[in-house]
Amino acid sequence: MGVGQPRTVAGGEGRRGYGRAGARGAARIEPSLTLLEPRKLPRQARSQATFEAIVDACAQLLASSPYEALTTNSISERAGVSIGTLYEYFPNRESIVAALTASSCRRLVQRMRHAVEEAAGMSDFEGVEHLLRAGIAALSAPENVFKVLMTETPFVLRLPVYREARATLDHLCQSITQGAGDRISLPEPRADAWLISQMLFSAMLEIAFRETTEQERVLLIRELARLTFRMGVGRDATPDEMGGVRAP
Repeated sequence: MGVGQPRTVAGGEGRRGYGRAGARGAARIEPSLTLLEPRKLPRQARSQATFEAIVDACAQLLASSPYEALTTNSISERAGVSIGTLYEYFPNRESIVAALTASSCRRLVQRMRHAVEEAAGMSDFEGVEHLLRAGIAALSAPENVFKVLMTETPFVLRLPVYREARATLDHLCQSITQGAGDRISLPEPRADAWLISQMLFSAMLEIAFRETTEQERVLLIRELARLTFRMGVGRDATPDEMGGVRAP
């Protein structure tokens, strides 16, 4: 099934044909991108606060319960606004999830840009590990609920805001490669940097979403940093380059 083709998802809810699922959990057609846009955007501080309260409430609910249990009523109750006020801004629950995705992607990109600046003063291995740690922390942050967004709401992956965020992260990887100069050993720098970016993002998602102990997470991040260093530099990092500490 192509990305742009309609598919069925359980529990679609809201207005414009996305009514509450019946007792048997009847399937709904996945919403088109036009139905994922807010009805209106806030222009004043008060309306901005209301808009953000609705989006934040959606994140809080998804952090503690599955997407299929999400309803506009539950969001309005958690946000402390009337259902009528919610519908002034959003036509359905999917459009609120889309707005949450935009906020989460924005926070992810901002964190990674800041992490790149922070890594500039570090050694190569320390910088790689710092970038991975920052990205995984952002992907697993409760307020971003990426695990639910990316595993339970298939339409998120085709949202322009998500694709733009991925493109920005790819560009950051290209910029890091170019800035490293001769310290990087890649036969095809542009293509190889893109491939490494894709592999790293997938690995970071797996680590972020994995139910594990903090000790194992630290181990996985360090091993991913070690493998990334090997791909980029063409050799293993020495214990000194790894801060004098071997992988735990």
